[in-house]
Amino acid sequence: MKIAILTAVFHPELHPRAFRAYELAKEYAIQGHDVEVFLLTRIKGFDYEQLSQELHIKITILPLYTRELGAENIFQQTNPLLRWIYWGYRWLLEYLLAGNLFAYSTRIAECLKHEMQQKDMVIALSTPFMNLLGLAKYVHAHKAQSKTIYIADSGDPFYYSQQTKRALYFKWVEKWVYRHFDYLSIPTSDAIPAYAPLIPKEKIQIIPQAFNMRDVHLSPAPTSDIPTFAYAGVFYQDIRNPEFLFKHLCTLTEDFRFHVYLRHRDPHITSVLDKYQKQLGEKLIIHYSVKRTDLLYRLSECHFLINISNTTSTQLPSKLIDYGITKRPVYSFDKQSFNPQVFTAFMHGDYTHAMPIDIRPYDIEVVTKQFLELV
Repeated sequence: MKIAILTAVFHPELHPRAFRAYELAKEYAIQGHDVEVFLLTRIKGFDYEQLSQELHIKITILPLYTRELGAENIFQQTNPLLRWIYWGYRWLLEYLLAGNLFAYSTRIAECLKHEMQQKDMVIALSTPFMNLLGLAKYVHAHKAQSKTIYIADSGDPFYYSQQTKRALYFKWVEKWVYRHFDYLSIPTSDAIPAYAPLIPKEKIQIIPQAFNMRDVHLSPAPTSDIPTFAYAGVFYQDIRNPEFLFKHLCTLTEDFRFHVYLRHRDPHITSVLDKYQKQLGEKLIIHYSVKRTDLLYRLSECHFLINISNTTSTQLPSKLIDYGITKRPVYSFDKQSFNPQVFTAFMHGDYTHAMPIDIRPYDIEVVTKQFLELV
């Protein structure tokens, strides 16, 4: 079968969408399918030709982004007035036009017109949404000539996102986009209501995030006598703000080690971390950009893991799959449900309230089969 995957990020980037695209492409190639990855972002200095040969796939880079691995764009202006003007302009641009959504999605469609050969299945990973809009524009011009099955893979709706407010007309833009796909795959049934106004329910398929579970290397047991726990993922100011947890940790008199694994430095969250690292000292250890294989091993060395859950119901953090793979107990909570007594119990080895995580549905062999069943 000829399979194409359209993604903004891919290996070696440390991002859930990069993991998903990489695992799907790698597994389909292992199964003997003809796989092509269309990639929006080129990492400077990375050898994509070698990766292509190692995975036995074709990688076609669409010329949209080029950056250093782990680099991010941070506005450095220190003048408060200029910063306010800059962020106000950025917010207005994002609200009205979603940044460069229309210009870049048109470039994606044009590139695909020249690069895309006949496929049996095309999976487009949202985040950014321009992937879906670009492919929809391509399909709008070519669908009548094709028997290809087009699948939009999304973790959060664009217009109805609870993280970013957008102009009303994007509701109809998103509906137009989904009209051009045969299916929409989302990671959890909890997200269905968020998509209900945008796409017929019969088009929605529940296909979770997935990973190769065959080659995972774990620590057999925690490696320290000091209570050690960890968090891996990202923090947000609104739906996943960790400050309430750090305030509680500052009240504890007993020794512990809290490892925080983040993909990159965010100026807002870094200010929070710096504040509490001064207070907690060696009890709080911050790590950035750790490879996933190394991260899994490090997490398995801890006594337990924590998950600060989203305040929305439309997203299921992919780190929960990683947590389940490590086989370590997980305490999951948000600001409202955090229980100091339960946390203390975890610190003392009582995992009665550990979150159950069944990782079987997330096995890459199961997930690739779910996609193939749609063709």
